[in-house]
Amino acid sequence: MLLTPNNCIGLDIGTSSIKLVQLKASRKSLSLQNFGIEPMPAGAVVDGALVDQTAVSEAIRNLSKRIHLRGKDVAVAASANAVIIRRLQIPAMQGPALAEQMEWEVKQNVPFKRDEVIVDWEVLVENTPDGQMEVVLVAAKREIVEQYIGAVKSAGLNPVIIDTDAFAMQNAVESSVGFNSAELIAIINIGAHFSTLILVQDGQPVFHRNLATGGDTFTEAIRHRLAVGVDGAEAYKVGGAGYAGGADVVPQEVHRVLAQVSEQVSSEFQRTIDFYIGSAVGADLARVFVTGGSSLVPQLPKAIQDRSGVPVALFDPFASISVDAKRFDIDYLKANAPVATVAFGLSLRRPGDK
Repeated sequence: MLLTPNNCIGLDIGTSSIKLVQLKASRKSLSLQNFGIEPMPAGAVVDGALVDQTAVSEAIRNLSKRIHLRGKDVAVAASANAVIIRRLQIPAMQGPALAEQMEWEVKQNVPFKRDEVIVDWEVLVENTPDGQMEVVLVAAKREIVEQYIGAVKSAGLNPVIIDTDAFAMQNAVESSVGFNSAELIAIINIGAHFSTLILVQDGQPVFHRNLATGGDTFTEAIRHRLAVGVDGAEAYKVGGAGYAGGADVVPQEVHRVLAQVSEQVSSEFQRTIDFYIGSAVGADLARVFVTGGSSLVPQLPKAIQDRSGVPVALFDPFASISVDAKRFDIDYLKANAPVATVAFGLSLRRPGDK
């Protein structure tokens, strides 16, 4: 990933919060210039759609002001629910013939009217041994993209890149850890309402799936089992104590609930991975990286590792860059690192790149 002094500001608009990452590149290193999280009003973002665009703009504006943001050019990711990603094999071709072929592929692979989506594609392999080419096709709902652009502009910023959660995750891991040749890697971003899973092989995306499971699955299970409110359940979910009657420790029942739900969630992730591996030749999973706020559930990474049989790591994008301890709270960064992954990946983009 080419880094320049004018990299974009990475802005991740989520259901429960907005995350912002700004990086500064020098000849030899990459350093953190700005980072912040702003809570999102309940109901402002639902299933990736900006239901209350004014509230979203205000949250972005408040965050920018609070962290004294400098710069205007922003890379933002459309919600995974609004994006379709397909990796396709087609006959090798170029120019107008390729454009015509891809329009045909859009009709075959995108279940929306052509004028309802914004489409882009990129050639991954120009010529395979059997005379084919491999292309990744991305289609995003136009209405959702326009909502994001409008919210960012209303906040006084300039949206120059519209990316996807999945590709931002891939860029973050590639920049921080790197990919080994032929190695199949799974990256799972576990959000509040749903999760995004992307498989990467040879540094290229080979499979992508959005799953209707996330942090709310844990929250609801705790809330019903212990008869506590949403705030108490959220605190218990990530290991917090002091809720529900002033308990000093997390009740054992919470551990049992988290373990049970972690087994269910990890099983769903593994079934999705096995679906791809079962149809691919010579594909063996090597590593898993988990990101997102709900990856902080203590039992979940171990459950995924036990189920997959491969190393599972909680991804920390800040571990590979320079951070000024005088400017940033290191403990706060470590605690929120998995939440920042998508914003970090977006911050690696440059105005005008593909």
